[in-house]
Amino acid sequence: MSAAYVEHRPISSDKNAATDHHVVIVNGASVGGKFDTQREAKDYACKEGYHPVHVARERHLQNRDIPDHWRKDPC
Repeated sequence: MSAAYVEHRPISSDKNAATDHHVVIVNGASVGGKFDTQREAKDYACKEGYHPVHVARERHLQNRDIPDHWRKDPC
């Protein structure tokens, strides 16, 4: 199955903006709705069979091309 990315929302360039929720991104689209925590989003992605699952570090960068932005979760 495709790789999944757990990201926080809203996307903002404001470094003081609070995280409202988390989403799972697969092939550039959000799947599974909104999750209150990274763990809920990660657990959903693992249960759905996405592999690998990458979890974003809680920063305001949303660039999937920067490897140190992601940590791979061993589902």
